[in-house]
Amino acid sequence: MKLRYKKAALVVKPHKDVVSYLKKTIRILKKLKIDFILEDGAAQLLGLKSDVTRERIADQAEIIILIGGDGTLLSVAGQALDHNIPIAGFNLGSLGFLTELGKDTLERSLIEIFTDKIKTTERKLLEIHFKENRNIALNDVVVNKGYIARIISLLLMIDKQEVAEIRADGIIISTPTGSTAYSLSAGGPIVAPEVNGIVITPLCPHSLTLRPFVVPDSSEIRVKLISRSRKVYMTMDGQRAMPISTNEYFDVKIFHKKLKLITSKDMNYFKLLYEKLNWAL
Repeated sequence: MKLRYKKAALVVKPHKDVVSYLKKTIRILKKLKIDFILEDGAAQLLGLKSDVTRERIADQAEIIILIGGDGTLLSVAGQALDHNIPIAGFNLGSLGFLTELGKDTLERSLIEIFTDKIKTTERKLLEIHFKENRNIALNDVVVNKGYIARIISLLLMIDKQEVAEIRADGIIISTPTGSTAYSLSAGGPIVAPEVNGIVITPLCPHSLTLRPFVVPDSSEIRVKLISRSRKVYMTMDGQRAMPISTNEYFDVKIFHKKLKLITSKDMNYFKLLYEKLNWAL
């Protein structure tokens, strides 16, 4: 049997419910004669030892097999991107837009993945420059205030043109993939992943006419904090947060690389919306 991938990295959500699926995954990989490495957290769940941290899990693999949820996937997306390898995410819970493979079809899906009988899609990412550092986000970058109930003022610029001074709780800039995450909860539109756009969603704006909008994905966006506010943070994919001070800004554009995800052949985007969000009911 010709195999598409010969070595897999196993990453899991650190929860007791994952153990049975992890053991099953290992049995299937051994049956297929696939080499695999366990991240240290996964090894601990099995009473084993591993010196491979999640931050280094992709170094020696050709594919990442993930059992958990979207948050777990976001935590390894950067590594998969750096090593140009795909992620196959099996959703452990009920709501997962990125980890769309079902845990109940684990064996069938794994066999199809390694025998090249399943789909791979590519997702666009955001490239964020802040204080001479570059960050990558799959879903979104968010600016919001801290615990004090005051609005903040942000200057929004697109392609070097001043667009608006936004007085709000904050702002969300997301990829089409991220349109069903925080942006959707804030009233933003659902945007299919194939759309060439960037979604800009103000958070509770102090204006009834300032609505979410979509700009071309060739746009270069700058967000500058102009109010004198304390405890304002910029967060990327809900994973990394850093404070942003008055007159500081960050730039956002579409990254030149795309993330590879293994997708279910039983699922399409509208079926995903229907099953995860009860969309169109």
